[in-house]
Amino acid sequence: MPKYQPLDAAFNAGELSPRLAARLDYKNYPAGLEECQNLIPMLEGGLYRRPGSRFAWELKSSSVKGRLQKFQFTDEQAYPLEFGDHILRFGRLQGQITIPTTDGAITNGDFTADATTWDDVSTGSGSIAYNATLAALNLLPGGTGGTDIGWAEQDVAITTASGTPHALKFRVLGVPGDQIEVQIGSATGTADVLAATKRSTGYHVVSFSPTVSTLYIQFRNLGSIANKTIAVGDISLLSNQGLELDTPWPEAALFQVDGPQSADVRYLFHDDYPTHKLERYGHTTWSLTQVNWEDGPWLDVNETATTLTPAATTGLGINLTLSAVTGVNDDQGWLATDVGRLVRYTDSTDWGYAIITSITSTTVAVADVRVDLPAITGETTFHLGAWSGTTGYPSCSTFFEQRLYAASTANQPQTLWASQTGDFENFTPDNRDTTNDSTVEEDDALDYTLSADDVSPIIWLSAGENVLAIGTSTGEWVPSAEGAVITPLDIVVRRQTTHGCADIQPVRVGNVVLFVQRAGRRIREFGFSFESDGYKAPDMVRLAQHITQGGLVELAYQEEPDGLVWAVRGDGTLLSMTYHREEGVVGWARHVLGGSFSGGQAVVESIVTLPGTNGSGQTQDSTDRDEVWMIVKRTINGQTKRYVEFLEGYFEPGDAQEDAYYVDSCITYDGTAATALTGLSHLEAETVGVWGDGAIRDDEVVASGGVTLNEEASVAQVGLRFTHRAKPLRIIGGNPLGTPLGKHQRIYSLTFVLLHSHTLTFGPSDSDLSSTDFRVVSDPMDAAAPLFTGQQRLQFSGPWTRDARILIVSDDPAPFVLLAMAPEIIENPAT
Repeated sequence: MPKYQPLDAAFNAGELSPRLAARLDYKNYPAGLEECQNLIPMLEGGLYRRPGSRFAWELKSSSVKGRLQKFQFTDEQAYPLEFGDHILRFGRLQGQITIPTTDGAITNGDFTADATTWDDVSTGSGSIAYNATLAALNLLPGGTGGTDIGWAEQDVAITTASGTPHALKFRVLGVPGDQIEVQIGSATGTADVLAATKRSTGYHVVSFSPTVSTLYIQFRNLGSIANKTIAVGDISLLSNQGLELDTPWPEAALFQVDGPQSADVRYLFHDDYPTHKLERYGHTTWSLTQVNWEDGPWLDVNETATTLTPAATTGLGINLTLSAVTGVNDDQGWLATDVGRLVRYTDSTDWGYAIITSITSTTVAVADVRVDLPAITGETTFHLGAWSGTTGYPSCSTFFEQRLYAASTANQPQTLWASQTGDFENFTPDNRDTTNDSTVEEDDALDYTLSADDVSPIIWLSAGENVLAIGTSTGEWVPSAEGAVITPLDIVVRRQTTHGCADIQPVRVGNVVLFVQRAGRRIREFGFSFESDGYKAPDMVRLAQHITQGGLVELAYQEEPDGLVWAVRGDGTLLSMTYHREEGVVGWARHVLGGSFSGGQAVVESIVTLPGTNGSGQTQDSTDRDEVWMIVKRTINGQTKRYVEFLEGYFEPGDAQEDAYYVDSCITYDGTAATALTGLSHLEAETVGVWGDGAIRDDEVVASGGVTLNEEASVAQVGLRFTHRAKPLRIIGGNPLGTPLGKHQRIYSLTFVLLHSHTLTFGPSDSDLSSTDFRVVSDPMDAAAPLFTGQQRLQFSGPWTRDARILIVSDDPAPFVLLAMAPEIIENPAT
């Protein structure tokens, strides 16, 4: 009976599909695994136990499925964003941005019945009034002079310690571009606590640190800004809570809200809601405002006999009167959903535009003039804005060649728009800046509608160094130009591949785009192939088709340290793909987080990556990696809980052994040696694993937010255990007569090559496992055994079988890295 000892030194093909179980001849078969759970295939070939997750905070409401996104100004200033049902909250430096407790409170800031608690300190012709329709407070300048100010004020008493950070949250109600001022003083009418600050239509939170016992909260509408009534509402002081902003988006819309960022502004698009931009003024001062698009984009000019007559060429609240409803909104005339829509009016020589503020009837709209109209005669040459509540709003966007590109409304799903060059909110389509004529120049805004055999809605846009990729429901497209850049006069868009895309934001890795195919099961790599002189989109899940069963819902890419694509599956399983095309490495793994939900596994619902940081409050410096942030749903103490967590860094040589993070939803205790550890209320009644002073300690049950250890620890990582599993495919070779398929064989020993590992558990099956630790006689008994690096030859109790396998499995809260293994096998070729 022959004996042989094959070397298994690579596992980085990851989990392979059961369809490949018999493909012993496939080149990547020896590097594949039947199971790869909570282990990450390394580019070099081995497997490492994924690091544990650290608890950051609980969602605003654990009954709402939230979503994570990021706001990244620089690598040093990146914020995880928690989107919930009409709410947005912020993180920083691996924790939540919070506002301290204050005993100050706004009275009647939601204006449910009246505005009696607000003082009218208006000047000139200004006044304030209750707005029952909007549940808000109207600010009326009453004139255009500098002293015409609609001015509301409320005095708020506080006894909070001087200098304590405060945050004032409020909403401005109007059409895009409307503005008010907010200021706070130590006496009526003053602004010595918070200087007068302009804020536009949308949602705001403004931070300040008072040093006085009475605050005068003030909202002002200045006639010198615009003699127009603007409302303010939803006013409150945050206290002992996470920093937050209200938003327009309900829970059902959160996974379709997305958009690009430029410096301190991130644009957020959704096809059912006006486009907003999130603006950062400081760590605790943010605004989410409706974008005030300038001069477009426009639908085609009216081609019917219907005329549009402005009541005036300038001013606020002028009537725009239609001679008929024909040709307007499918012959319905003005609609309530046209509020906020732009209208462009042209006579024979000039043009101007306005924004609709209200609807009087199907033929009369009220509007504010933004660029003076040329006449007050009835003209057929008018345009309606392409984006509105009537036609829908753009659903996706990106920056490319100094333009903001947006695409796909309900009425124009195949249309692509781009702003003027270097002016992201300006969609003027012609040469207004110099001659007010209709000449189109290269830096003007553009629009382009894809020509497809069937309706092919644009789903995503992804900009690279010199290529803009467009994903639609039926194919993938790329625009090009004969010149150096795309212009309104030089653009053509061609379909390159025909796979079709799911409504999931893709990730860009170098010069390729990784996107989810229409059915949600395949990830394709869209990029230019020099060999074929064209674009291709190979399937990255072809060899592991089982791993995306149930479909994907979100992607993220972690560049540092190892190049991992992360994906959330519909059932809440977290997937990773080790991705390095230059070396031909595509290795999939599954990750099941510690804990459970409703009797099953814990559920991952959203994921995002952002650059690591180092700052006050962090447990570890993470500047050498991208952080992977998640929303995880579990059942804790009988209740559904949703937590924001992030993966810690994996253990590396040179790290202190006690600083190994291999439990989930963990907290770290680092202080004087103690047995009573607190800070675990988020895991109440859960059994937790403990890594104390660099060694595995007994499990504990959390009670009253803490645990009591059997012996003291100075540094402890406490959280939910999770199990890693590795099961290689069939063993190849060794039979002199050919294939080992169908032959009796037995593994009788194994040599493992390990890197900084604490324990090893292995065997032929789950019911027959052996565990080994690596303490040797020379190790002091009053300290943790050092992590093991090297070779270990161990006995293996494998039975005679026609399918000899090795299973490596453990839930120990400790580092584990498998570099290679060499089983010793005896085979009976005659059976």
